[in-house]
Amino acid sequence: MSQFKVLLLDGIDPAGVEVIQRTASITPVVHDKISREKLLEIIGEMDGVVVRSGTNIDREFIEKGQQLKVIGRAGVGVDNVDVDSATEHGVLVMNSPGGSTTTTAEHTIAMLFALARNIPQAYKTLKNRQWEKTKFKGVELAGKTLGVVGLGRIGSEVARKCQAIGMNVIAYDPYINPDAHLSSGLKLVEVQELFDQADFITVHSPLTDTTRNLINKKAIAQMKTGVRILNCARGGIVDEADLYEALKSGKVAGAAFDVFETEPNTQSPLLELENFIATPHLGASTVEAQRKVSEDICSQVADYLLRNTVRGALNFPQLEAGQVERYQHFVDLAGRLAAFIAQICDGRMQTVSIRYSGEVCDMNLNYLTSIIVRSLLAPVLREGINLINAMHVANLRGIKVQETRVPAPENFTNLIIIELKTDVESHRVSGTVFTDKLPRIVNVDGYPLEVVPRGNMIFFTNNDQPGVIGGIGTVLGQCNVNIAGMHLGREHEGGRALALLLVDNPVHNEVIERVRKLENILSAKVVRVS
Repeated sequence: MSQFKVLLLDGIDPAGVEVIQRTASITPVVHDKISREKLLEIIGEMDGVVVRSGTNIDREFIEKGQQLKVIGRAGVGVDNVDVDSATEHGVLVMNSPGGSTTTTAEHTIAMLFALARNIPQAYKTLKNRQWEKTKFKGVELAGKTLGVVGLGRIGSEVARKCQAIGMNVIAYDPYINPDAHLSSGLKLVEVQELFDQADFITVHSPLTDTTRNLINKKAIAQMKTGVRILNCARGGIVDEADLYEALKSGKVAGAAFDVFETEPNTQSPLLELENFIATPHLGASTVEAQRKVSEDICSQVADYLLRNTVRGALNFPQLEAGQVERYQHFVDLAGRLAAFIAQICDGRMQTVSIRYSGEVCDMNLNYLTSIIVRSLLAPVLREGINLINAMHVANLRGIKVQETRVPAPENFTNLIIIELKTDVESHRVSGTVFTDKLPRIVNVDGYPLEVVPRGNMIFFTNNDQPGVIGGIGTVLGQCNVNIAGMHLGREHEGGRALALLLVDNPVHNEVIERVRKLENILSAKVVRVS
């Protein structure tokens, strides 16, 4: 008799169903099409559910699933799964991102060849009974320089395949330590050097605030005339309006997209251009990929139910009963300190040193360290970074994480100290929680101050001279930015000082650039802690 039941929805590939059947301990319940009402009736009997993108796993669904232990998403995105609600109810959420790596990389390569040899355009004219052999003269790929933006699973696979066809491959990824092991012959460069050298540029980054419109008018101006650009990652990384103008002028010789900022998209002006080719988001659409993600996720779900093995989790397993609630103030402190220091530190992360002391050491420090590492990486790796895989991702990127317990300092009953070193600089931030349970920063780079980190902030360092604060206030007033709070620290009179301003609204880059130009300002950063 089977121990468990797993519901498989949305036309999951039969290969995954077979994985469940072979366990002999789990009964697969398959419904390719089922009404919402019927689904809510039967979910209470299920120990697990596997979906693609068609079924909405919301709070009501999870609350009805009183026996539910695991939710598996066949593929990458979990927009249709309420992960927060699942975590609240002790339900593990998994996905299977690796199954589409090869398929998406191969699609990028296909687009690369089509772009270099004008294959779609030539075929279109031939279908119209026109033989225009001389019109579609292409370029060879061998010997050309390919710039890969983003060295995740797919970017690394594209780089490897392009090396095999004789391309010189350079890559930019600001969150990989240059000392990390990379593919033989692969050179890691800064983004400006990549733009300057590449004949072809392909992007394989998640869409974040940092990567949005990464390739824009300014970036294109730095590129070679005749460069060709590919985007099979996420719409919005390339500014489509700026690309349109560059394609029309000939600065960019050609471009190939599998993704758009808005989808579905059949009205883009880019589609009017002869030197632009596109596909309707087909990167993961192969028979093999759908089979692989189905097999992967069903295997993961089975292993969790039968052996308590966790792979591909998107939320963290339950801690001891009541521990999260008991220590939530330390969890909040750890996340806010990490989010703060990640935004004031430039360069590639190399080492993260975390020191815990006092009452905070009573809880699971692996959990807190995972929260810190996740919060450090989240601004640039929003998709796929979570409490389960944060340490693994850091290790893959050559980031060393050091965790120690130290005696509590005399003035604090608990303290968390994070020191972040990059290839450019290092910063240290200390935080504590007082009896009111509010997280506070109490020291930055050796400067004592006290502030509850929240909302929009401006962090700056300066020479301790009269008029600095007044100058900043004048700039912010002229830019209609209201100061909600001000916290200052200095080493000694006339020496170096720092300040943290809490402001009511987000601060635009033009405002911070004006602050940086003020006399005696040494550095200025915009920080957002939610």
